[in-house]
Amino acid sequence: MTKLERLIAKAEREASRARIEAAQKEVGAAVAANKCPKCGRTLRYNSSIQGWWQCSQFGRFGSCDWQGFTES
Repeated sequence: MTKLERLIAKAEREASRARIEAAQKEVGAAVAANKCPKCGRTLRYNSSIQGWWQCSQFGRFGSCDWQGFTES
């Protein structure tokens, strides 16, 4: 791997980390308000995976499909 390729890979990793951090902050704000950012309903914690939150309507036919993670 060339030096340029390593720099590009590093920049991509940092950009990915920044996107994940921003998404986790958005989910954290929704969790703090206990309000789905998509439809306004309450949230529920899905204990299948640590940090996984979903709209309380998630999984119902034709309902909200919002979900997010507060941890990585």
